[in-house]
Amino acid sequence: MVGVLSSCSQLGMLETGASLHGYMEKTICLLDMDVYLGTGLVDMYSKCGCLDSALKVFNGMRVKNVLTWTAMATGLAIHGKGKEAMEVFNLMASFGVKPNLVTFTSLLSACCHAGLVEEGVHLFEIMEVQFGLRPGLKHYGCIVHLLGKAGYVRDAYEFVKRMPVEPDLVLWRSLLSSCKVHGDVDLGEEVGKIVVHSHPEMMELSEDYVALSNIYASAERWKEVETVRKVMKVKGVVNKPGSSLVQGISNHIPLG
Repeated sequence: MVGVLSSCSQLGMLETGASLHGYMEKTICLLDMDVYLGTGLVDMYSKCGCLDSALKVFNGMRVKNVLTWTAMATGLAIHGKGKEAMEVFNLMASFGVKPNLVTFTSLLSACCHAGLVEEGVHLFEIMEVQFGLRPGLKHYGCIVHLLGKAGYVRDAYEFVKRMPVEPDLVLWRSLLSSCKVHGDVDLGEEVGKIVVHSHPEMMELSEDYVALSNIYASAERWKEVETVRKVMKVKGVVNKPGSSLVQGISNHIPLG
């Protein structure tokens, strides 16, 4: 059943997950439910947008482990409820449950959604100091996204330069997007060049070139826009369709 619930969570199949929950209620007392089944329900309802149902299951569980607490925090984070996710974290600690790396990824994501810059930076700082957890690339990426989204693009860039781990394209793209949103053309140009030159073997799609071109266009630097377009043509960079998956149905979406 846990595997089925996991599939429902990933595919957004609320109706199927709810039906399975109904079957479980008829055969298993909620208070006596296996912690993994309960956690699966919390995760499924949260990711499908039914936070009330997720909280009802969560609050009704007699036994919770770090996965349960993390699932609830993640669900709140997904839907932008950063403050509530922080409350879950504090409550978890009060019950003596030690957070893990996934927990911090979820909470940092929550801070990104809610724009809680100070709280996010604080969580990042206490990871290793208070809980002995060494941040990974995902945690650094969350901070870069958090700072960039809030408009602190220069601080985000300095943070990247101080990172003890090698930043990947996802991180650089996040910073590039923030530069465009907040109109920092000079930094956007610098980051854009890093993106298009650092991993040439991965540059099969045009979105990175288009992002750099848009940075120039926002500043009406049409000569640079034309240069980027020429480079795309010479390298044979073409658009490919993206895709989304809703209720198990694949939908192809053109990438601009």
